[in-house]
Amino acid sequence: MIPFTHERARALAGAARTAAARISAWLLSPQVQLRSGVHAGAVAGATDSAGRARYVYPEITGYYLHWLAEAHLCRPRHDLGIAAAQAAQWSARQFDDGALARTRSYLDADTVDWRNDAVFFFDFAMLLRGLCAAAQANMIAFPHHVVQRLIEELDKFAGVDGEIRAARLVTAGPTLPARWSTLGGPFEVKACSRVLLAGRQAELPAKLSAACERLIDRYAPDSATLALEMLHPTLYFAEGMLLARPGRAGDVAELLARMLRLQRDDGSLPEAEQGSDLARNDIIAQALRIGLQLRAQSIEGAPDDRALGVLASALLRRVGADGSVGFRDDVAEREPNVWCSMFAEQALRWYALCGESATLPAVEWLV
Repeated sequence: MIPFTHERARALAGAARTAAARISAWLLSPQVQLRSGVHAGAVAGATDSAGRARYVYPEITGYYLHWLAEAHLCRPRHDLGIAAAQAAQWSARQFDDGALARTRSYLDADTVDWRNDAVFFFDFAMLLRGLCAAAQANMIAFPHHVVQRLIEELDKFAGVDGEIRAARLVTAGPTLPARWSTLGGPFEVKACSRVLLAGRQAELPAKLSAACERLIDRYAPDSATLALEMLHPTLYFAEGMLLARPGRAGDVAELLARMLRLQRDDGSLPEAEQGSDLARNDIIAQALRIGLQLRAQSIEGAPDDRALGVLASALLRRVGADGSVGFRDDVAEREPNVWCSMFAEQALRWYALCGESATLPAVEWLV
């Protein structure tokens, strides 16, 4: 086994800093944030082979606002502020005159998507946090109207039984497919933690707050032993638990260690422990970010330098020449993916900070 030396760590940190800057430039390009039309300011969800946005949606725009805010706090830049203002303006327009933001707004109006039969707790929670984060970073004025609308809509997901529903139908007749995003589960810990975080800046209904706390408390005892199944939502759970219940950080370290035992020789991680060998790039970035946070907090069982370096190296190999990161790399036509790129930029920038022995942003700034 080749030793993981200080020189190797420094070289990786330098490469990570360079790659993060390249990803950031791509994320701020018109390929990612639309510059014109009715959806000016919105953020692309998926792109076609020519790099054109296929649709925009609230969840990823919330992520984008959160990413902009965290990056701005690390290093204030005028262009980040412009992007945040445009994203906030688009978000507000989605709720104008009592409207309800569509789950996905396709630029080709003829496209049909079952997701538009419903709205999702997770999506609105991410947009709420993004807007609050941008305001917290003094990038935008606090958007009282849209924040209040989002809180009102989120409260509707909290049932009289005190449970959070993952999705609400907004059209009559259809039945949603049984997927992790529609059924709910531990991944909603991230959404609940973000809603409660927004409660520092805006008053939350008691029913909503109580339901969020209840969901987090239900899954907290399983923080180390949670079934891995799909790693992407499991890592969402870990991100939320680190924020909502910091005393469970040791358990999250154990959970991450179980995931890293599934790692392949190239540093990638499978989509699931069983049933899917698909290597997803967002999972590598999520695992690296959590590992860095655990190390920064000196949590017992946190990944060591070698483990973090393997993740960083794997992620670096997946950054395209244009600065984008694809959803996966084992396909003939690589399609840039915006949330993978945001996760990767933050992970690599934080890895570089650790290489410089700099202080990481608090766990609340995990995109």
